Amino acid sequence: MDVEKIVQEKQVTVTNNGMICIPAAYRKLYGLKDGDKVLVIEDEGVLKLIPLKELEDLRKNSYSSKEMMEQIRKSKKEEIIWEL
Repeated sequence: MDVEKIVQEKQVTVTNNGMICIPAAYRKLYGLKDGDKVLVIEDEGVLKLIPLKELEDLRKNSYSSKEMMEQIRKSKKEEIIWEL
């Protein structure tokens, strides 16, 4: 079991209109603000909330093509070393 990935539980109540309140700790952790979008997915009997970020925010935090290729090369070199 990965100790750093222990699931935290927070109980919420569904209102008459089907709304829930996302606890403040999670809003802060995921940077959710008023008006942000969240995707709701049903996956094998489990509901998942996935914060949707603006395209520009995703670009700021992602690898460029050059950086991605460098990571792939580095990973491949490590695989070869482990096989020896």
